[in-house]
Amino acid sequence: MTIRQSPKSIGNRSYLLAFATSAPSPIDTVRLLMIAIAIDGLGESMPYRRAWLFIVALIAATLFAFWRSYFGIFARAPSGFHIHGLTASLWMLLLLAQSWTVDRRQFGAHRIVGKATFVAIPLFGAGAMGVIYSMAASTVGGDPFYALWGARLGFLDLLAFGAVLYAAGMALRHRRNVRLHAGYMLSTALPLVSPVLGRVINQTVPGLTIRGPQDFPLFGPGVQLANLIAAGFALWLWRTNQSAGRPWAVALGVVVVQIVSFETLATGSAWGRLFVAIGSLPLTVFLAFGLIAGATTVLIGWNVHAGRRVAQPATA
Repeated sequence: MTIRQSPKSIGNRSYLLAFATSAPSPIDTVRLLMIAIAIDGLGESMPYRRAWLFIVALIAATLFAFWRSYFGIFARAPSGFHIHGLTASLWMLLLLAQSWTVDRRQFGAHRIVGKATFVAIPLFGAGAMGVIYSMAASTVGGDPFYALWGARLGFLDLLAFGAVLYAAGMALRHRRNVRLHAGYMLSTALPLVSPVLGRVINQTVPGLTIRGPQDFPLFGPGVQLANLIAAGFALWLWRTNQSAGRPWAVALGVVVVQIVSFETLATGSAWGRLFVAIGSLPLTVFLAFGLIAGATTVLIGWNVHAGRRVAQPATA
């Protein structure tokens, strides 16, 4: 049975999509496209069909957010940043292709692109661990920004690493449940939203704009504001998709842990010492760990189907 959208829902979606394209700032664009996606996922047999609009906005915001710290100094960036940038970009492009093919009802192409996750998930894991290592190495090397924020960002990225792998694995496990599969796949983008949106905030919002090293202390409030926006988005999607909102409940829980730990565990001396130790080890150790963790995620997610029960021995 096909569930039809109400005219009001369709009108709201069209208005939001049109307004998002002329939004006055990158933050407004991302926020309005998030709202459009949420409305688009309600009342349809195929959920989140136009999530590709959000992914396009996220890619554009990523270029803007990381231009000064990465793209603009590409030749001088550490190798760990390059690996992370390449693999995270690959993952976003994969999400874009998955959503686009669903919106165009090209389900054969959707399944073919989906097989790329077997490679993309391990590569993403390696890239995520690579950037954590590079931040730790920059902290050890005395970089003024990472000396202040490196350990705390590393802790958040470690949580994001686990969250993305968990959601990707659950998307594979629930590949025959359209709503859960789509929700888990799209929720893998949420840990990417906060780092991007935080840097957009630090470049556009008055009072939080970073113009030089003297403004580095403003970075933390930008991170937390971005996390609050991401948490609000996850909460909304969870509450408006109660029949299949589990992916967003998990994503919300991760963001809440990130918000709290950024001010607590990530500032502790124990984590600080461990983070410094990470920066003194070879990069290949962490790339291998991320690769293995990603490959394990694929194997478990693909082979342990949802609802499968272990057979119990018969009793006399």
